[in-house]
Amino acid sequence: MSLLLVDDRNGRVVAVLRTEEQVRRVLEAMASDEVKVPDYLGLVECRSKHGSLVGTDTSVKLRPLT
Repeated sequence: MSLLLVDDRNGRVVAVLRTEEQVRRVLEAMASDEVKVPDYLGLVECRSKHGSLVGTDTSVKLRPLT
């Protein structure tokens, strides 16, 4: 399974996240108030087994669990 960091404006794949560490770092950056991640970037999960895509809406604000 891979997660894609996608530019919602044009559908361009900005990055392919293959490891849990990469995914964790991106999610932490998106949840952080210190790091400014553009609103047009979204994560898309690719499940090759079923060929389905599940995306996130950029209006969702992620916060770390405490």
